[in-house]
Amino acid sequence: MADPGTWAAIGAITSMVGAIDSAQAQAKQGKAQEQWYQYNAAVAEKDAEAARQSAEYEAALKRKEGEKLLGRQRALFGKAGVTFEGSPLMLMEQTAADIEMDALMIERTGKLTSQRYESEATLSRMQGTAAKKAGYYGAGTTLLTGAGQAATSYGMYMK
Repeated sequence: MADPGTWAAIGAITSMVGAIDSAQAQAKQGKAQEQWYQYNAAVAEKDAEAARQSAEYEAALKRKEGEKLLGRQRALFGKAGVTFEGSPLMLMEQTAADIEMDALMIERTGKLTSQRYESEATLSRMQGTAAKKAGYYGAGTTLLTGAGQAATSYGMYMK
């Protein structure tokens, strides 16, 4: 049968091994959370780019539709023998301004949506960094606590 000092040493070593395993698990969990947040950031960046591209496309469509509308107006005015001055001209100018305003609003909405996604990406990266650090800090705390408990346990048996 082993003496109490041997058992105390075995207990202290076992306690430290458990603390090391727990610390490694905390560090891995922090790293996994960081990777998840990085993935979310990448998705948000792709969404931001998609919002920009979609807005550009929709604005271009709106302008193209506007050109067709203006063309129809000119054709109808021409067919009716109306000259392009006074009220008809003002109507066409207002139509062109409205079309451009609609296109600009589409672009603005796309830009704001894109900025929101970019902010989400930035926040996700920050959360990932914090999660990783928290995992490492937790691991360090667990190691220190385990070492302290092992030393205390060993010290109590050695008295």
